[in-house]
Amino acid sequence: MNGAEETTPAARRGANLDGRDIEARAAEVRGALRSPLAPARIARALAAALGAWRDRAFATRRRIVAAIAQAWGWSEALLDESFDALFAPFDSESIRDFARTAATANELIGIVMPGNVPGAGMHEVVAALLSGRGLILKTASPEPLTFAAFAETLRETDAAVGERIAVMNWSRENHAASAALGRACDWIAAFGDDSTLADLGRITSSGQTTRTLAGFGARHSGVVVAGPDWTIDGDELANAIARDVVLFEQQGCLSPHQVMIEAKEVATARDFVRRLAMALERWAARTPPPSRLDLEAAAAVRRMRESARWRMLGGDAGVELLEGGGWGEPHRWTVVFDDRAEFTLSPGFRALTVARYANDNELYDRLSRFSGRFEAFALAAPPARWNDPHQILKRLGATYICKPGAMQSPPLDWRHGGGVFLERLRPSP
Repeated sequence: MNGAEETTPAARRGANLDGRDIEARAAEVRGALRSPLAPARIARALAAALGAWRDRAFATRRRIVAAIAQAWGWSEALLDESFDALFAPFDSESIRDFARTAATANELIGIVMPGNVPGAGMHEVVAALLSGRGLILKTASPEPLTFAAFAETLRETDAAVGERIAVMNWSRENHAASAALGRACDWIAAFGDDSTLADLGRITSSGQTTRTLAGFGARHSGVVVAGPDWTIDGDELANAIARDVVLFEQQGCLSPHQVMIEAKEVATARDFVRRLAMALERWAARTPPPSRLDLEAAAAVRRMRESARWRMLGGDAGVELLEGGGWGEPHRWTVVFDDRAEFTLSPGFRALTVARYANDNELYDRLSRFSGRFEAFALAAPPARWNDPHQILKRLGATYICKPGAMQSPPLDWRHGGGVFLERLRPSP
């Protein structure tokens, strides 16, 4: 990602960083931790800083949104909708409540941040600071700006709180810097796919006692629409699901890959698929899709479309393709109705599979291949049908179950990745 380099005390980056830079910065943060701060003070500072970022007109937010939009080809309208969802859980009351129950410790945590979604990892940053910890954030090369800017907002709000977080940037090939992070911190949390986490674990723990204790590997999300009367508000429901799909261009662990619809008749499910396609088109008009995709992403969307198209041409009556945009716009939106599909991963960028199921046992069977690797599900069901699918999703390992339209706004105490990070912050007595 291109953009002005941050040179302020809270954010340092560059190809020339070495282990001494990381260790020196860690020593500064540990020095700040030696001056105790009341949890209520930290909570007030975070509430003020996060409150500023919740405002679309906040100048720093505007600068970061513009920079990411230019570098990634995403629309500012999409980024604003996404940031609105990201910051929604961080209201003053939630922050105060978390601070009152936080188990504090004088620790320095290193967090290796993700690069696929701007601002991803904010829950962990806020929870750690509210728990009295200091942080060294290693930002990803594609997105080095959001957390650097947020750290500066926090410093401007309360310098003593802001001194407890340092934001730095180096490439994953810089093993010396990553190893120094392992030496300098009490423990490490890291985002990334499973192979990335394994590599990082070897680098940060080589010859050291520190190891990666909290890893957020590849996890996936979906939507379940259960019950016989869900079609009453079909358009409203479709719009809410479309919002979950569109935000962050479907790139994060909270973005749905597939919708499972309980319906006896194929025609009922197909009707909802059309409603969903129309909702995605309305969102495309409101939040334009990316102006460009890299070749890998564009090819993945194309493969999804062409696979469905060839199955239709081959006479598969259980498949239907709906797509927004033609050959010149492969990324506008894509919906594939695949009547009997098991859970299917999406290439992202507003591409979604929809499948039908008949009963709860079938729902479990069709999702079970990914058991233990689910993050979130949106669940739409009348009260009489809520409990059974809810329990199934919990059995499958979903950490956050919500109403459609709220998938990108989990609460501050969300057990992301199964809760390993929160458990490390809040050890059992």
